[in-house]
Amino acid sequence: MHDKLIAKCKKYQKHFSELLEIGCKIVDIPDTSPASLMPEQEMHNFCAHCRYENKNELSTHLYGCHEAHRWNGKYIYYCPIGLTFIAASILGEEGNLVGGLVLGPIIMGELQDTLYDLPVKEMSWDVSRLSEFSTQKVQHIAEIFSGVTSYLSGAERHGIQNLLTYDQEKLLKAIYIVKDMYGDDAQNADALLQFEKDLRMTIISGEKDTALDMINELLAQIYVYSGFDFAAIKARLLELLVVLSRATIEAGADPAETFKMSENFIAQVEKYSDVDQLAFWISDIVRRFAVQTFDLAQVKHSDVVFKVTNYVKKNSAEKLSLDSLAKEVFLSRSYLSSLFKHETGMSLTAYITRVRVERSKKMLLEGTAGLASIAVQCGFKDQSYFTKVFKKETGVSPKKFRDRAFVE
Repeated sequence: MHDKLIAKCKKYQKHFSELLEIGCKIVDIPDTSPASLMPEQEMHNFCAHCRYENKNELSTHLYGCHEAHRWNGKYIYYCPIGLTFIAASILGEEGNLVGGLVLGPIIMGELQDTLYDLPVKEMSWDVSRLSEFSTQKVQHIAEIFSGVTSYLSGAERHGIQNLLTYDQEKLLKAIYIVKDMYGDDAQNADALLQFEKDLRMTIISGEKDTALDMINELLAQIYVYSGFDFAAIKARLLELLVVLSRATIEAGADPAETFKMSENFIAQVEKYSDVDQLAFWISDIVRRFAVQTFDLAQVKHSDVVFKVTNYVKKNSAEKLSLDSLAKEVFLSRSYLSSLFKHETGMSLTAYITRVRVERSKKMLLEGTAGLASIAVQCGFKDQSYFTKVFKKETGVSPKKFRDRAFVE
């Protein structure tokens, strides 16, 4: 972001932080250099003192900004220790992501639920001092927050004329190298296909720097091989998007989400009518692809897991299925199932059972409700099934569990 835009962000950073008494971060996402977090008030900078061993503050909030860019300007998400943040994206003149504002951390919902799943128990006291907001209030804050960044993005678009800030130097250099090596015809079709196969294997292997260099070289080959014909370049870029999408899926991404993203890209490419616009667009897509594929996967996984666990806790009395939970986080059922098992070490079914049993324990200890009533309120189909599952999980029947507690 340029200096004037950063100054405006700092103004609203102070307003939101002091009004809500929570942290507000500015994320700068330049076109030609790494993203960064700008300094914020020490009093509300909770993340700076987070003791989570695997924390990566920049990646966490960069993920939030990218997701906000995907979801109409705002996104509510969880960090790897389960605290809630709100991100709002800031766009440049061409609609590309140039930065964002991030509010948080906050407690959304019940504090005890957050503390129960907190991976760093020694942070419990610090977390308990954070501001608590209902889910509805967080939604209202997100709407206002995105309205401000939308205003900032609009000012950016109208305040700068014909600004193409993407990094053309590497692409131009690659084009000259390709022309020098292969002449105006560049590589033949068979060689390009082999190059695409090599690129796919590089992405699957997680070799980020090599993959980016190969994509840049492939773009140059597409330009030269197509004779700089706009229609031909367009067609080849669409083919490249298919290659990137399939490689991303093979690397572990969710197929449904990836195909949806590809459909959006295909719709976008049809809007452009000259090579400069197309070059800007593909450069932005490549950056977004690299960030999503290589840099933010782990943060996204944590966010998805916390969204699912919170949904299960709030709706444990309802009928829950893998399909319904997958729809809540916009993933395919198979991808969610494997992701949840990998991140938590247990299946989704086992987690749902654990939540229901824990809730039933509280009800057994807190009142005199009958077993049939507790079974229904905790999501078990009947008392018999409740007793069977409870005994399997705890080693005793619900009645014995309650009797022992009152005897002690």
